[in-house]
Amino acid sequence: MAMMTWGLSVVELADGDRWSMAVAQPDSGDSYDALAVRLKQAGLKRVNSREWNGGLWPVTACSVSVLGGRLAEAHTGRSRLLCQPPVEVSPGWEKAGARGRVVLGLVHPGTFPSTGEGYLLPEHLEHAVETVEAEAAAGRLLAGLAVLLDHPAPAPGRR
Repeated sequence: MAMMTWGLSVVELADGDRWSMAVAQPDSGDSYDALAVRLKQAGLKRVNSREWNGGLWPVTACSVSVLGGRLAEAHTGRSRLLCQPPVEVSPGWEKAGARGRVVLGLVHPGTFPSTGEGYLLPEHLEHAVETVEAEAAAGRLLAGLAVLLDHPAPAPGRR
């Protein structure tokens, strides 16, 4: 599958509610198109500013696996989006994800700076939520709620 850059942050809504966020940015437009189809089939949708800022994200069939304190993968129920190398999650991210759901998003290539590391560097993370908000305002963000797992998602057809 495509190389991706992952951005992990915490979204704070106007009412003070905090949600863990994991956003994938594929390295090419072709990869984006293929992933967008899979993620839409799993329930992610294009969200606008009102939906983003109000926390009105659709519940999806997706999951996000954190293993040993590191984001390892997202799963659509049919496809795995690997996080290579796995990205360490912060204590704040873990706390916001304690409810068992995280916001999963997909942005176009070039939205975040390319680091070549597979994840956003700390100096880019402080602007990650604002960047995602701008993508929602422009109608370019696919997002939805995914289940947070502490184990790999089972292969399709297995339980």
